[in-house]
Amino acid sequence: MLLMRHASAGERRGSPERDRTRRLDAAGRADARALPAAFAEIEIDWIVTSPTARCVSTVLALARRRGIEIECREEIGPDATRKEILDLLAELPEHTLVCTHREVFERVFRDKVTCEKGGTWILERNCRRRVPAAVAYLPPPSNVVSTKQDVRPPARAPRQAPARARRSVADSR
Repeated sequence: MLLMRHASAGERRGSPERDRTRRLDAAGRADARALPAAFAEIEIDWIVTSPTARCVSTVLALARRRGIEIECREEIGPDATRKEILDLLAELPEHTLVCTHREVFERVFRDKVTCEKGGTWILERNCRRRVPAAVAYLPPPSNVVSTKQDVRPPARAPRQAPARARRSVADSR
């Protein structure tokens, strides 16, 4: 399973209602357009996203390219509870791409895993553990220098995205 943070969408809007309609900015649109090529070698049979505009827009080009319908679920929205998120992740098929928000990463991994905008963690489920393990990080397409995407092994506890992403997460709060 892939757990992705939506691509760059500029600054938060004043209210949660207005923020739901926030669109991708130029950098986010570029990452969204590059996603089909970046994930070309990854098996994805299902795409589930938060219903916010920025999440849907992040995966739209990939879904169209693969002919996959996007399923929008509130259980991975920015206000979802940890239980709602984990219940949904447990029911999804193995080859699912889930596009969501920083807040979801914080709740699921209790701040032990970070993810920059447009970044993706490969998750591994273990039937004895409720929380999937983040086993490898895929940076946003705009951060990949070569034409081949390298899967980086996760850092030792706590697992974190690159330093640049940690700064951008702190800046976006």
